[in-house]
Amino acid sequence: MGIMSERGLQGDARQKLSGAHSSRLAHDEIVHIKAVLRRLSADDMNDLGLPPGYWRKRLRDLMQTHQLSNGQFDEIDQLLATLKE
Repeated sequence: MGIMSERGLQGDARQKLSGAHSSRLAHDEIVHIKAVLRRLSADDMNDLGLPPGYWRKRLRDLMQTHQLSNGQFDEIDQLLATLKE
């Protein structure tokens, strides 16, 4: 099972981006990651040098740098759950 989002890792002190532009960037990033994870197996990701840990980090960074909606957190939770340790 993947690592759950914990709704943005509350302890981070960095200021998050907000507004329509930030929301669109976050949406586009989630869509991109979702598309990649649907198409590639864990072996494919490893062969390309982009293992599951890389995608977990990108999702965590997204949560820490953007003000996300509950729906976006839900999508990230689902993506994290698909990434095996």
